[in-house]
Amino acid sequence: MSGPKPIPVSPMSPTHRIHAPMGMGVARDVATRASSAPSRTARWLALGAFALYLATGGGRIVGSDEVTMFEVSRALLTGRVAVPEGATMQGRDGRFYSKNAAGQAVLAMPLVAAGIAIARAAHLGPDQRVLIERAVTSAFNAAVTALLLAAFYLALRAFGVGGPAALGAALLLGFTTPVWVYAKSFMAEPLQALGLLLALTGSARAALGERSGPRLAALGAFFAISAKLSMLPIAIVCLVPLLEAPRRTWIWPAAGVALALAGHAAYDMARFGSPFETGYGAQATAAAYTTPWWVGVYGLLFSSGKGVAWYAPVLWLAPAGMLAMTSGARPYAEASGERAMTRRRAFGMLAVAIVLAWLFTLFLYGRFQHWAGDGSYGPRYLVPLLPIGFIPVAFALDRMADARRVLALALGALGFAVAIGGVAIYFGAAMREVGDYPYQLPLDHPRFMEGSHFDPHDAPPIVHWRMLRRNVGEHLAGHAPRLGGADSGPRDPRTGLSAAEQRGLLHGLDFWSAYAAYEGLPAAPLVAIALLLAAFGAGALRRAARGASAEERAP
Repeated sequence: MSGPKPIPVSPMSPTHRIHAPMGMGVARDVATRASSAPSRTARWLALGAFALYLATGGGRIVGSDEVTMFEVSRALLTGRVAVPEGATMQGRDGRFYSKNAAGQAVLAMPLVAAGIAIARAAHLGPDQRVLIERAVTSAFNAAVTALLLAAFYLALRAFGVGGPAALGAALLLGFTTPVWVYAKSFMAEPLQALGLLLALTGSARAALGERSGPRLAALGAFFAISAKLSMLPIAIVCLVPLLEAPRRTWIWPAAGVALALAGHAAYDMARFGSPFETGYGAQATAAAYTTPWWVGVYGLLFSSGKGVAWYAPVLWLAPAGMLAMTSGARPYAEASGERAMTRRRAFGMLAVAIVLAWLFTLFLYGRFQHWAGDGSYGPRYLVPLLPIGFIPVAFALDRMADARRVLALALGALGFAVAIGGVAIYFGAAMREVGDYPYQLPLDHPRFMEGSHFDPHDAPPIVHWRMLRRNVGEHLAGHAPRLGGADSGPRDPRTGLSAAEQRGLLHGLDFWSAYAAYEGLPAAPLVAIALLLAAFGAGALRRAARGASAEERAP
């Protein structure tokens, strides 16, 4: 006579079973504890990553797109949308408007308001005040990226990936790829990445039967599309797993897409008087797609200066992870019958969506005139895809053999070394170092920045490390840059620096503590604050690691 059938408690604790005689109340208690454990780990992960991102942050907003987006936030706080001339387009009324979408500017408004209040309270001059406002606002992407890593971890646990593997994949994503460098910026890529991740994983979780899945997918689609309109087709591709979910689950994601498009239309009307004028001009037409497809795709994937294969080398594990994800033979997938078929179909659609998102993005940007996203770090247009590309990496890491673990560590070490160069040296300074900026050729010239793109000697990772070695040596010898001299000359309104100061910062380090010291503030307490933040971050990540291991051992 057979005993009672086991009742699965939680997809986040797949090996645990509660027998019916124990009572449904006990089963619910155990399920609640099992589901809350990954949430606690995710919170420690987010706290630790945020602290480390703050410790290594640049505290600056100087890129053209960054400055204009910051000005949009400031304008919105006063009920306007016009901004000072810069990376802008002139409207019919003669005023200037950002070509970028408003999603990030709207979300950053509370932080911008806090920066304005802090700068006013400090009773500084106009030049110093705007630098303080930008420094506070620059923490926006640190918070977004920390939330991204937490959402990534929770999604992996919902998919049944073990705690240590899920945490390892999250840390590799956050600290061995360009994600770390973009966490220092005020560019829209981190918000796009968070949106695509939530859209994809929310859809897959809906296909697995989770009630929260459609709402997560809706939120993700809204974030991604609101941050940049070109994310619309990619976000829709990320909703493909909903094909395995009941039709009613499409209501929430459809609403998220519609709300984002309505926001774009309202913003376009406010800027240009038409819901169909995006501000990108010729770049939004076929005239901007003149690069031979094979050149752009090779450049984004494998070129020495922009190839994601070198900026995020752990992605080399993704094909093995894709096979593991779709094989239906995972050790943690202890399901049978209809539930096993549901999981297999959901993971299959998850894999299809990941591949389609990458292929579509390569197709979209491979022929784009500015496929390299110049004036930026690494393969800018692939950064939003890194989190979804790391989902199969996590499956590859889970219960891997020793040989693959060694390979993963080696690839992670290589990615960390590349990222450290980008974190410590501002990419704009590296462009000046090799003579790429100010630009020597028009943006639409076929040989524009050719050396940085395809010559290994001028590849940014190599240049960053050459500069880092030199600059650290100069700092140790007491020859750090100095800013704010009375005879430094007129200041660029975009960067807040004079030409002489910009040349001097070729020998600087891209940390807020370093910049403050260059301005004449005492270095010791600044470095101490940064080290305390880093220590707290490391401690929080240690707590996350203990939590992930405890989840694995939980009965």
